[in-house]
Amino acid sequence: MVDDNKPRSLRFTFNSNTTSSRPPEEIIKAVVALATRHRFAFKTVTPYQLECVWSNPAAQVEKPEPVKFEIEVCKLPRLKNLHGLRFKRVAGSSGDYKEICEKILESVQL
Repeated sequence: MVDDNKPRSLRFTFNSNTTSSRPPEEIIKAVVALATRHRFAFKTVTPYQLECVWSNPAAQVEKPEPVKFEIEVCKLPRLKNLHGLRFKRVAGSSGDYKEICEKILESVQL
């Protein structure tokens, strides 16, 4: 049984830019504030997971394909009190996905 009131404990690729000892509630609040500031649409899937949609305003095409991706705050296994941001591209350009992930990681204070 999955407890939606706690972040999932997952193995995923992480580094010092995507990890924090802050409480997961603070991390997700920072991500939501950042999503609002960068003007990308999102919906809350669980208290610790967002589904996001972003269109690159600098795209050189008339109607750029939006990038759909997930951001989730996860507990890092075997690392006590450390949480990380897990990003997953669902659809859209990998270049645009990389750009928005870099913007998010530059802006969020982990």
